[in-house]
Amino acid sequence: MRRFVLYNLLLLLTIASFGQTNDVKNVILMITDGTSTSLLSAARWYKTYHDPSQNYLYLDAFVTGLTRTCSSDAPIGDSAPTTSCYMTGYPSQTGFVSTYPVKTDHDLFPVDASRAYQPLATLMEAAKQLQGKSTGLVVTCEFPHATPADCAAHSYDRGKYGIIAPQVVHNMVDVVISGGTEYVRESDKDFLKENGYSLYFDDFEGMKKCQKAPMWALFGKHSMPYDMERDPKTTPSLAEMTQKALDLLSADPDGFFLMIEGSKVDWAAHDNDAKGAITEFLAFDEAFHVAQQFAEKDGHTLIVVLPDHGNSALTIGNTKSNNGYDRLSLQQIMEPLDSYTITTTTMAKKMKKVETSEWPGLFREFFGIELQDAETEYLQSARDYDKSTLSKEERKNNLSLVKMLSQVIYGRTYFGFTTFGHTAEDVFTAMYHPQGKELRGINTNIQLNHYIREQMGLSANALEELTDDNYADHREVFEGLEYKIDSLAPYQYRLTVKNKKKTLVVESFTNYVIQNKQKSELNSVIIYFPINKTFYLPKTLRIWLELKN
Repeated sequence: MRRFVLYNLLLLLTIASFGQTNDVKNVILMITDGTSTSLLSAARWYKTYHDPSQNYLYLDAFVTGLTRTCSSDAPIGDSAPTTSCYMTGYPSQTGFVSTYPVKTDHDLFPVDASRAYQPLATLMEAAKQLQGKSTGLVVTCEFPHATPADCAAHSYDRGKYGIIAPQVVHNMVDVVISGGTEYVRESDKDFLKENGYSLYFDDFEGMKKCQKAPMWALFGKHSMPYDMERDPKTTPSLAEMTQKALDLLSADPDGFFLMIEGSKVDWAAHDNDAKGAITEFLAFDEAFHVAQQFAEKDGHTLIVVLPDHGNSALTIGNTKSNNGYDRLSLQQIMEPLDSYTITTTTMAKKMKKVETSEWPGLFREFFGIELQDAETEYLQSARDYDKSTLSKEERKNNLSLVKMLSQVIYGRTYFGFTTFGHTAEDVFTAMYHPQGKELRGINTNIQLNHYIREQMGLSANALEELTDDNYADHREVFEGLEYKIDSLAPYQYRLTVKNKKKTLVVESFTNYVIQNKQKSELNSVIIYFPINKTFYLPKTLRIWLELKN
């Protein structure tokens, strides 16, 4: 596969204009998804309860302030646009993955309607394309999920994994450790193997033995298991995943950009599962410890840690503690959690498979509590419990079983929640900078992006220029030329452009083009959005088409 020489030459000239700072060579962005700041207190107290000598989080010494995070048109953010802003510097709207928002009548920031749906270049893409750095994604959800997608893909709908997954593949991320074997097509596996990747699917031992990048290691068809339910013999912890990624990426003399996500803190919070959220966050804190030890030894690594938004506003204290809250012992508050051996998510799945008569046994086995008749009657009215004695019509407006289960379980404790959804609170920020140049105080998500970009040594306009170069509208690029777009299969589109004796074929969500049957590799991924029937691709393809043979 021959290189797209002209495009690479332009990029090399661009790289020469950027001055990498002496302080930072590597960037580790750590996102604990959906983490309300109150969860730090709950996790710290839970850790202290189990070992009084460990009455701290590894993050504690590195907290520098708060970050205001929101969508372009809403104070309460969705994961896709909030991490998108960290990566691109632009606020966006619900469901948008590193993609410019559509203008609304209630925008919180100025929005240019003419740019709607344009893919936006990310810090990870800039690190690879402009600075020659290696890149990595380490997450406990599936790799096309919103937060990892924001780093290496673009979409107007976070749920369209058929658009997102091939982009992550063709964006040539050097190390991917996550869930999601189901989302890698056979053609994607072939592409990765052809490009020298080692693939380990549900193969922990194989991953541990891998000595060099590039590498993909995926565990589970969808997301990875919750940490409290993880089999340590078959599935790595987030800390182990982090260590492996650092071992592989640190071999690159040009440095690396690594995003690490504690993905399922958010999932547990959505279910109001206090123990699930606490144990997921503690697993994230262990991963931070691994990253911080690496950074301290390396001397050229910046770590930025923050949630993308709050979720559920977990509290120690609820209506049950209204009287006597100041006399509750740590044991009284935390001891009930020791009896909860699985998440409410897993428990709800078990309950759905059996009749209500079997529920008391499940509650004794996995939660150590006696289920009351009134609680059984309440739970069997869940909208998604198909064995219920109530009709679907009677249940259609009720909560799901997992959410009703959390109300029953945690109604027996002193933990409280305000919502099953996200919250608009400012989120905690923690940092490690090799020269002590951390960003402090209260900052916006836009300022976080600018800070990381500056520490990487990228110019103020680097991401905007990369966006314009990589993601131009095909109608503008090929104006005056003959072209057509064909839909080949779901999420697979082809653009064919003709100019005299030259024919250029562009495949959606790949990093190559074909001219007169000869394949040429690009440094970016070709995007096609069916919503506006637009291909987004490098401007330089027009120049290449017009060059004489």
